[in-house]
Amino acid sequence: MKYLFIDASENLTHIQTGTENGFNAETIDTNRDFAAKITEICDNMLKNAGWEQKDLTHLIVCTGPGSLTGLRVADGFLRTLAMLLDIPLIGIDLFKWSIQTLSDRNFEGEVRLVMPTLIDKAFEVKCQLPQKQQSQPTLIEKKAIPSDTKTFGVRWSNEAAERLDPTPEALHKIILENAKSAKSGIDEILKVLPLYIIPSQAERNFKGGDK
Repeated sequence: MKYLFIDASENLTHIQTGTENGFNAETIDTNRDFAAKITEICDNMLKNAGWEQKDLTHLIVCTGPGSLTGLRVADGFLRTLAMLLDIPLIGIDLFKWSIQTLSDRNFEGEVRLVMPTLIDKAFEVKCQLPQKQQSQPTLIEKKAIPSDTKTFGVRWSNEAAERLDPTPEALHKIILENAKSAKSGIDEILKVLPLYIIPSQAERNFKGGDK
């Protein structure tokens, strides 16, 4: 197995290559210029691993939540590459990645994972550890995060949320688990989509939000 992973959900691009025996992870400041640099970034990671594109067996993309532009560019690029190489494309979202990070730290009990969106909203997922049972992402008011459950902010923090940075080790573990059942083919590739829940202005007005 030889995989290439890209996370373009924020200004810092996280990229990782790996095999069953280990991985190499790097973080690159793309400064909102990810689309122009993605080919160079991937080529450099493959060169550092001593691989060519034809050596890859799996491609993995972070599906967010996060920057919609970054998610779409990364997903579109890796979809195309997966089709050309006829290899599986696997999507991993930041909540699942974060939950695995907490699991690796032997955290037990109910936790809340929160990620801010644009304007005044935040994504929320609740999870029961060590079972890793999680709820579907929902939107909450960012300034009104409840305090009844241990809360972690994914790559951010405030007075109500402790910062949690998902680790390369946790990602590597998820990739190895998902690779066992991953399938190639256009139908499977098209199932991998960005994960985002940002209401439109019309929806906000309809619900009595901003005027």
